[in-house]
Amino acid sequence: MKKEDVTGLLLYLVIFAVAIVYGLVVLQPYFAKSTFQLGIIYALFILGAIVVGILTSAILLELGHILGAKIGGYNILSVNILHFLFYKEEGKTKFRFSNFDGLTGETKIMPKSEKSKPKAYLLMGTLFLALWITGAVIIFYINKDYVKTTRSDMAYFFLTVAVVCGIALFYNIFPAKLDALNDGYRLAMVSNPKNSEAFNELLRVEYEIGQGKEDIEIKTFTDLTNFTADLNMNKVYIALDKKEYDEADKLLDLVLANKENVSHRVYLRALSMKVYISFVSKEREEAINYVNDNFNIELRKEICDDSNLISIRAYVLISGLVDNSKSECYLALGKVYKAYKHTPKNRKEQERNLYNTAIDMVIEAHPKWELENYKLEEETKK
Repeated sequence: MKKEDVTGLLLYLVIFAVAIVYGLVVLQPYFAKSTFQLGIIYALFILGAIVVGILTSAILLELGHILGAKIGGYNILSVNILHFLFYKEEGKTKFRFSNFDGLTGETKIMPKSEKSKPKAYLLMGTLFLALWITGAVIIFYINKDYVKTTRSDMAYFFLTVAVVCGIALFYNIFPAKLDALNDGYRLAMVSNPKNSEAFNELLRVEYEIGQGKEDIEIKTFTDLTNFTADLNMNKVYIALDKKEYDEADKLLDLVLANKENVSHRVYLRALSMKVYISFVSKEREEAINYVNDNFNIELRKEICDDSNLISIRAYVLISGLVDNSKSECYLALGKVYKAYKHTPKNRKEQERNLYNTAIDMVIEAHPKWELENYKLEEETKK
C-alpha cells in the first residue's frame, strides 16, 4: 500500500470518528430538546444540514481558488464543483459534467507569466471556509439556549454545517499527499521557491498536453528537489518516446548528481530508469556489465521492494536478463497490476509501453517462462 493510501486511510478514520462522536454526544441528546417529534423528521433535518455543509464547502473552496488565482496572476481555465464543470471555449462559458481531482471540486489555472505566485490560489479557499465556519459557530452560540424553538433548531443546523465544513477544511489543509489533491500538500510543496517555479511550469505543460499539442518544450531544472526532479522526468519520457537515450541519460544523471537534495525514492527510481535505458540502447552484454558493476545485492533488493512501475520494470530486466532468476522475475510481476493502477493517468500509456518492451526482452530470452499473460493491455476508454 502506498504511503498516501495509508495516510488517507488514517485521515478518513479520524474523520469517521469525529462524525460518530458528534452524532452521539451532540445530535442524539439534542433530539429531546428540538421541536421535531418524529425521529425521521429529525434525521432529515440533520441530513439537510450535512448537504448544506458539503455544498458550501465545495462552493467556498472553489470561490477562494478563483479569487486567489486572480490575485496570484493566473488565468482561470475551468471550475469544477461537485462534477459541475464550467469552462470557456471560443470566448463563451460552457457547462458539462466531469470528474475532478480534489475533495469537492477543482479549479484549473494557467500562469500569465513567470511572476505568477500560487500561494494566494492555495490559501484563499481555506480562508473562505474558515470564515464561514466561524460565522456558523457564532450563529450557534447566539441561538443555542432557546430550547424547543426554531431558533435552537437553527443553532444546531448551523453547528452541523460547521462540523461538515470543518472536516472539509481539515482535509484540505492537511500537509501531506492524499488520494485527492488538497491545498495543504501543495502549499507545503511551493513553500520552497524552486518548487513554486516548477509548479507554474507543470501547469503550463499539463495545459498544452490537454490541448493536444505535441513536441512540448519543457524547462529543465538543475537545482533539484523531489518536485523539480519529477518535472524533469517528463522530459525523460519525451526523450524515450523519441529514442533519444543519451538525452534521457543526461537528465537522469542530473538527478543522481543531486542525491543529497532528493529523496531516496526519487534517487532509486532514477537508477531504475537507467537500467531500462541500458538494455534498450546498448548491447546486452554491456547492459549486464553495467548492472553488475553498479547494483549490489542491497540495491537490487531496494528496487525489488519499490512498488512502482519504474522499479518493477528494472527488476524484471535485472532478474530476467542478469540473474536469470524465474522466481525473482515472478516476484516483480506479481506487483505489476497494482502498480499500474496507481500510475498517474498522464504517464500510464508511456509506462505501459516501456514495461511491455522490457517484458518482451525477457520473453525473448526465456520463452519457456510463460510471461505473455503478464503484459499490460491498453485500458478501455469509458
